[in-house]
Amino acid sequence: MEKGTIKGINHYVFDDIKEFTEYFESQQKQPPHVIKDWREGKQDEWVYSDDKRIVQLLKVSHSVKHHGDRKNYKFAKGWVRTIVGTFLNRENTFMDTDFSSHANRYTFSKTIKNPASRVRKRTKPTNKEKEFATNVVVGMGAVKAYMTAFNEENQDNAKKKAAILLKQERIRMEIDKTALEVAKELGIDHKYILQKLKDLADYSDDDGIILQSTKELGKALGTLGQTTKQKEIGVVGMFQGFSPKELESVERKELVEDNKQKEV
Repeated sequence: MEKGTIKGINHYVFDDIKEFTEYFESQQKQPPHVIKDWREGKQDEWVYSDDKRIVQLLKVSHSVKHHGDRKNYKFAKGWVRTIVGTFLNRENTFMDTDFSSHANRYTFSKTIKNPASRVRKRTKPTNKEKEFATNVVVGMGAVKAYMTAFNEENQDNAKKKAAILLKQERIRMEIDKTALEVAKELGIDHKYILQKLKDLADYSDDDGIILQSTKELGKALGTLGQTTKQKEIGVVGMFQGFSPKELESVERKELVEDNKQKEV
């Protein structure tokens, strides 16, 4: 018998039906029925794995979302999660109970330790990421934008994940693209902005406004230069709701997590 723990709760993997029965009887409980084919099991039911052990289905889903949010995706009938790992409900899937083969029980892959790495490696935005970018541009705020696009109910989780998304080049490009499309519809382009700044610099009675307008014109023309961080943030900085320091903090945490994963 082996066990794993989730949120302080122990979940067991039994070597055979004798060990399974003895365990429940020692708890003065009636041993549950064990489903022979795990693909037919329901959530919380006990099933035989393909390596002939007994494990509980902690989560069962009857659909699989495509990584690009493609509708009517029929790659598998769904998926199941045990204390060991997550498995696609397919005829050729081998459900094992080898803890050492599953670096992360929440992914189908046996090699990915950190699901967030896929977020960083992806080059094209998914449909939900595009929705997130649009929500940010229309002024929803990064946290609310994430909660709406990804149906996330936990605000703290949304803040962390939104900050990670805003660090990704594909998301910044999508926000830039969406912002420019909105600006174009409103008749705002570079010429319009430069003309407005020029008018303020030329005709304002306020020396402070004249100075600030001149500085902004200088930045737009590149005469005063920009820091690397300013260039990285771009249009995103107008909408995101995170300070550069907060985004840098997220980046540092990602690096620390990656290093820890490499050391394991």
